[in-house]
Amino acid sequence: MHALIRFAVAALCLGLTEIGPGVAAELFTLDAVRADVRQDYRGVKHLSTDALAKMLDGKEPLLLLDVREREEFAVSHIPGAIRVDPGMWSWSFMKSFAAQANAKKVIFYCSVGVRSSALAKQVQEALKTRGARDVYNLDGGIFAWHNERRRLTDRTGETPFVHPFDGHWGKLIKRTDTVRTAPR
Repeated sequence: MHALIRFAVAALCLGLTEIGPGVAAELFTLDAVRADVRQDYRGVKHLSTDALAKMLDGKEPLLLLDVREREEFAVSHIPGAIRVDPGMWSWSFMKSFAAQANAKKVIFYCSVGVRSSALAKQVQEALKTRGARDVYNLDGGIFAWHNERRRLTDRTGETPFVHPFDGHWGKLIKRTDTVRTAPR
């Protein structure tokens, strides 16, 4: 993680909201986290929310994978996504998803991109060897998608809600009135 973001995260974890004139709060933004994820996972392609929206609107064959916990997925997910356990071993992932990825673009996402980038990095070469057209991480994750007011669903249909992961990471969600930790 980039040093400035680490500093901001540590300050926020200690309960500090300011180091000087607004420094900690200003450093911990979704844009800063996105940049950090892109830096930490340079070997992974990062797909914009606009590009994913176009893929979902078209007929492009893709496999959309939500790398979050059950509770997070139950609150909301991007339409068509399949939940993948964030702690899944790469061999288990390949056993479960390699056939579904054949001839498709595979897009991973989580809250902000850390868990999904880590899994994408572990399995991308194996997926490509098994026929995946390409492998991506959604830049900014579901938080970016939600902040841009893009469509989310739950088991009953469309929903405006998103799971915050925890109180710290939930600060990256713009519309705090749409934060939920349990399904509706």
